[in-house]
Amino acid sequence: MLYKDLIATYGSSLSGRSSLEDDMVWHLVPSDELTRFRRYALEALQQAKVYLLDHNAANYADTLHDALQERAQAVGSQAMSYLGEIQFPAKVTWVEFDYRELAVARFERGAPSTAHDDRPIGSGVHGFLIDDREVDHLRITMFARPDGVRAMDPMSFMRLNRTGQGLLDYEDVKFEFNPSMMRYRAICGDSEEAIEARRTIHLINTGSELFIPCALFAMLVSPDLGGIIPSESDTFTAKETKTARKFGKSWILGAQKSHLTIRIGPQAAAHMAERTARLEFERQTLEARNGPVRHWVSEHERHYRSGKVVLVKGHHRGQAPDPNLPTRVMGPKREEFEFDLSEVVPSRTD
Repeated sequence: MLYKDLIATYGSSLSGRSSLEDDMVWHLVPSDELTRFRRYALEALQQAKVYLLDHNAANYADTLHDALQERAQAVGSQAMSYLGEIQFPAKVTWVEFDYRELAVARFERGAPSTAHDDRPIGSGVHGFLIDDREVDHLRITMFARPDGVRAMDPMSFMRLNRTGQGLLDYEDVKFEFNPSMMRYRAICGDSEEAIEARRTIHLINTGSELFIPCALFAMLVSPDLGGIIPSESDTFTAKETKTARKFGKSWILGAQKSHLTIRIGPQAAAHMAERTARLEFERQTLEARNGPVRHWVSEHERHYRSGKVVLVKGHHRGQAPDPNLPTRVMGPKREEFEFDLSEVVPSRTD
């Protein structure tokens, strides 16, 4: 888990026990600001309620974002507004998911964000640290660790301000860049253009993928959990805890003992299957330029401008449906499914 690696790395470096190989950022670009951030992040991680989404659960939440994004753009609002006011499960939360698996799922289902891609783009793991301890804003830090990379510090931080009524204002978002990571990338040989590209990608991913943890929180307070199944698991093994106690690794001993793994249940799985079948049908229809569904045309007369009249005998017209494509897949009942969007009105922050 990225959560465990962050605690182990930050704790070791702050206590003076890490090497250059363990934590290159800490040893190559040391600074007071980096120390302050690491202390803040470690303390927040230790307090956080931890959620680990398996790849199906992350994909499930992400498909909801696709469904809402088009509707939100049509009325000039944010997809997040359709979730209403978020009820956070704790003052500090951590939500982690496999970004490589999510990228593959997005590409396979033809998500709008992959419209111009010829292959899945993305690797590693992403984790959101969401801090709701301040009255006037929400602090969001997205940690991203691509495959084969040890550096885990974020390129930027996000601040989502609240209105005077205490509601989140999705139009009032501030970003703060991480100067330590800017210097680290420069030392690694990145050009200014490459660093700017990394910052831009991190900003886009943070804003877009924030919907996933927020959708999770909305499901957790719904009557049927929105089709998901949480199960509690130990975060650190007995051996890891014993070793931490033996060598005085207080940062591990002070972390959460367990986390909730999120999987999808039968209702969510049926919903995903139905959506996949529908999208595949739409794709086939678009690519083949299929005509109408096969139907019977009764005998009739066809009149031409020249005055000619032709009797057209009864016949079949159109194409027979693909026998391999299900005509109906039983998904969640409409009255029981939390994300029935027919009656949803975006929340207003003004």
